[in-house]
Amino acid sequence: MNLHEWRDRPSTVSFGPASWQSRALGVLTALTLRPVLGLLTVLGLLINRIWPAGLQRAHLDLIDRPLRLIRPLPGTVVTEQRLPHCPAEWVVAPAARGSDRVIIYFHGSALVTLGLNSHRRFASKLSEATAAQVLNVGYRLAPQASIDEAVEDGLDAYRHALALGFEPGRIVLAGDSAGGLIAADTALAVRDAGLTVPAGQVLLSALTSADMDLKYRALRDHKDVLFPFMTVKFIYDVFATVNGTREVPTMPAESNSAGLGPFLLQVGTNEMLRNDTFVLADQLAAAGVPVWVQVWDKAMHMFQLSFDVNPDARRAVAEIASFVAHVTSEASAAA
Repeated sequence: MNLHEWRDRPSTVSFGPASWQSRALGVLTALTLRPVLGLLTVLGLLINRIWPAGLQRAHLDLIDRPLRLIRPLPGTVVTEQRLPHCPAEWVVAPAARGSDRVIIYFHGSALVTLGLNSHRRFASKLSEATAAQVLNVGYRLAPQASIDEAVEDGLDAYRHALALGFEPGRIVLAGDSAGGLIAADTALAVRDAGLTVPAGQVLLSALTSADMDLKYRALRDHKDVLFPFMTVKFIYDVFATVNGTREVPTMPAESNSAGLGPFLLQVGTNEMLRNDTFVLADQLAAAGVPVWVQVWDKAMHMFQLSFDVNPDARRAVAEIASFVAHVTSEASAAA
């Protein structure tokens, strides 16, 4: 794609019809993972009623340990890093070696789980597709840490990239699900700290609003094949707010994003965070921030991670690569 074509694109584009692989993944997820999440949520509600303090000490990120068996793409070099309060790693595909372009990536987590292992292969795919070095950030998770502390980790990652000599106009912040929240909030934190903002942001199936009604209304139109509504509400009520004792910071959809670089927002039709994306897009446009929304037919939450078997996911990654090339070239030209 010609880089200038992004300027002429409509603000919202629908992609479809869905591939049979994307549809099959949705059905398989609805039949397997969704019931398990529902059962775990009921169990969590019971434990929270009997022993809430014990639940707050749970380390749900333990599930990430066996996921180290998921390998990055062949030829990818992974180098461990240590930020002030959390682990991170450089994930560099052969096409990105020596690149001056960086993607700082925040993994999806529902705020409480997964980590570097779960998203290393996707990070390597992003590095391959964009020819950018990827800094994969293992930000702190709830219930032990607050959203503010996770954003502090994001700001530390950005400062780390700057300290290594990377230019702001060659850096893109990206994340999926709750990681999209951390990416957007990190961009705001960078601006508020008086630093030069990154070239742009890529948010995939991102959580951007604390309004549960937005999610409930989305479910009335299309069933989420991964998350029952009670699971998302449980995570918010029990872990994000610590049973109402911790105030959740202002979310990106309710913030003033003036001064930030462009956003690419990708979301599937079959997920409850769909309305979060649209509300954030409206807020960005009102603040004068360029924003493009891509809606993928029948796509489930974080469908991009299925790129190995799903042609829709590979096309979405190609769109991300085109956007990253556009915003980093535009920022460099402006500088």
